[in-house]
Amino acid sequence: MTADRDMAAAVRLYLDEQRCVLDRFPAQDVVRTAEELFRTYRAGGTVYALGNGGNAGTLDHAYADFRVHPFVSEDKSRPVSPGVPRLDFVNLCGSAAELTALVNDVGSDLVFASQLAGRAGPDDFVMAYSGSGNSPNVLRALEVARSAGAQTFAMTKGSGGRCRELADICLVVPGTSRFPGQTGANDNNFHFEDAILSVNHMLVGLLKERVQEAAG
Repeated sequence: MTADRDMAAAVRLYLDEQRCVLDRFPAQDVVRTAEELFRTYRAGGTVYALGNGGNAGTLDHAYADFRVHPFVSEDKSRPVSPGVPRLDFVNLCGSAAELTALVNDVGSDLVFASQLAGRAGPDDFVMAYSGSGNSPNVLRALEVARSAGAQTFAMTKGSGGRCRELADICLVVPGTSRFPGQTGANDNNFHFEDAILSVNHMLVGLLKERVQEAAG
């Protein structure tokens, strides 16, 4: 019974911490990100998304949502008119073969930067996810994107790391944690990863609204 009470308390702790994150969430940064997403869509540019570990898996989910959800009818029975432009969304983590080839050929620090080099341009939007804000391959990608004139977004936590300097928009998930598994070097990491999915869903929903308005 004591163990059950301890686990219940831990679950409540997680939910309480999550509420604190939501209460302090930088909503205006989501608005700014949505505006850049709309700009990219109107310009016919490309959204490039990148991240490491679990974040790369979340971007697979985002890829499906951004590519499909805004461009189907509300009842999911049919696509919107072929005359409505689609968003070009590229998940730089999407191919295990490409990633492992790049690690082998150019090294892990350049796996994203080398994909952006020669491709990203002023109409594009590069979206990067790093818990520490200091992942070398994320930082190198942001540097390449900035040099190419692309707009950049980073989502991180804690201090924000160097992503604060390199990203045009840096959304820092607030808070700290005492929940098992997200303390010490991993402080607030579960809440950060939860927030990535939530932000992506907000952006997809807002884009869908714009697409529906354009489609009439």
